[in-house]
Amino acid sequence: MAYEFVDRLMEQTRAGELRSPVSQTLEMHLMEFARGEAVYEMPAREELANPLGVIQGGVATALADAAMAAATTTILADEEIQKSAITTIDIFARFIRPVNAKKVDRLRAEAKVVRAGSRLVWTEADVLADGEVVGKFASTGIRVAFDPQAYISGQGGSNE
Repeated sequence: MAYEFVDRLMEQTRAGELRSPVSQTLEMHLMEFARGEAVYEMPAREELANPLGVIQGGVATALADAAMAAATTTILADEEIQKSAITTIDIFARFIRPVNAKKVDRLRAEAKVVRAGSRLVWTEADVLADGEVVGKFASTGIRVAFDPQAYISGQGGSNE
């Protein structure tokens, strides 16, 4: 199987040339990727905290979701990604400890594909705050119609 297009897409994302609106808004950046794996990072900014000064759980979940989505994308062969992508249909979040936005600089999500079936893909991620695991996440993805050329040109990618 060939992965040249997929790897080029991921490399453009890592280089910051191709970024989703949510990645821009939350300042999430793809740091690393390999087949079935991806790492995203973002700054732990005070404006992402709840009234207690703790990074809001949805922010950590969004970071984990981005990393898990990238990990699933890396398993798509060039032939597959020309017509389909994998989107999250459920996500499980377990928060291990709070993250004080004033005391932590970076959040990092490390994701890997656990199993890929013909239609569903299961992925897990750890979210770390300055190197310490603060959350564990799992998601199920489903293959959907997708047009990568429309996404790259900025016109959206879903055909559903």
